[in-house]
Amino acid sequence: MSNPNAVQRVRMYLSATDRWEGGPLYLAVLEELQRVGATGATALQGLAGFGPGRRSRPGPIEGLTGNQPVVIEWIDRAERVARLLPRLDALIGNALVTLEEVPVYRALLRARGPFSADRSVGEIVRGRPPAIQSTASLSEALAIFSAQQIGTLPVVDATGQLVGVLTEQDLAWRADVRLRPELFTHLTPAERDSLLAPLIGRDVASVMSTEPRSVGTGTAIAQALVTLIEAGYSHLPLVDEAGTLVGLLGPADVLRAAVDQAEAAAEGGVRDAEPPTRVTLIMQTVFPQATLGQPLAAALAQLLPPPQRALLIVDGQGQLVGTLDVGSGLAGLAGPERAVFLS
Repeated sequence: MSNPNAVQRVRMYLSATDRWEGGPLYLAVLEELQRVGATGATALQGLAGFGPGRRSRPGPIEGLTGNQPVVIEWIDRAERVARLLPRLDALIGNALVTLEEVPVYRALLRARGPFSADRSVGEIVRGRPPAIQSTASLSEALAIFSAQQIGTLPVVDATGQLVGVLTEQDLAWRADVRLRPELFTHLTPAERDSLLAPLIGRDVASVMSTEPRSVGTGTAIAQALVTLIEAGYSHLPLVDEAGTLVGLLGPADVLRAAVDQAEAAAEGGVRDAEPPTRVTLIMQTVFPQATLGQPLAAALAQLLPPPQRALLIVDGQGQLVGTLDVGSGLAGLAGPERAVFLS
C-alpha cells in the first residue's frame, strides 16, 4: 500500500493562446480540477519561453500579450493525482506534463474521505465466506442464514464458482418465508416445523437469483459500496479473476475500514483541510420508538415493515431507556398474541 501522506506536484505546460470551447485552456483545466475534487492548483504566466512546436519572444513586463507560456502547478495527495490526472487527457492533449514526488514541510490538503483510492475490498475482507450449492435444500440455507446472521447468501457450484445469490427478499417472494431467517432460533420446534413444512423438497436453485451482483477483489472500497447499495444486498460477494467466490463484503467491513483509515490519518504529518466526518451527517434522525407502558405486541408490530430492526424504548419523559428487537420481544409473547404476530 502506498504512503497515505505521499504528496506529488504536477506541472502542465500550456500557452496563453491555447483555447477550449472559446475560452482560455488554462482556465478550463483549473475549472475541471476544481470540479473533480483536487485540493488546489495555480496558473503561472511566464515572461517568455519556447517549445518544440511554438515560440514566444521576450517583451516588456507591463501588459503581457501574445504567446506567453502558462504553467499550471497542482500539488496534491499522490492517490488523488493518480485518480484525477487521466481525466485531463482530453483537455490538455499533447501538452508537456511532469509529475514528481515533493517533500513537504507543512501541508493542508483536501481530506481523502473515509477510503483511499488505492485501497481495495480484498484488503479489508477476511475469513472464508459462507456459501451454499444450488442443489442444497432451502432448510440448509435457512440454517446458514440463522447461524451467520447475514441477509445475503452466495450460491456456488461444485468448483466454487459464483452462480447466484439467495437473499431474504428471494425467500419472501419465491418461497413465502416472510420471517427473517435470523429469528428462526427464537421459535419453538413446533413453530419452526410449521414454517419449514412448505419448503420440504425445494432446493436453493428454485428460489435463488441467477444473475448475482459481485465485484473483484481489486475493486476500490467506495466503488464496491456503491454496488452493494445498488444491488440491495446486505452483503456483496467478492470473486477472483476466474469468478470463484473468495469473500463477502458487509457493512461492518466498510465501517471498520473507515475507522482504520481515520486513525492512520490522525498519525500523519499532512493535515486534512476539512474536519473529519461527524456522526450527525449520516445518522438517522427519525427512528421508531415505543414507551415503557405500551403493550409488547403493539410495539413489535412497528418492526414488521422492513428495514426496521429495533425500537428505541423511552420513558414518560422521552428519555432513552433501552432497545427492543423482534428476537427479544418474541420471548415475551405467548398464546394467541404470539401466534397472531408470527402469522
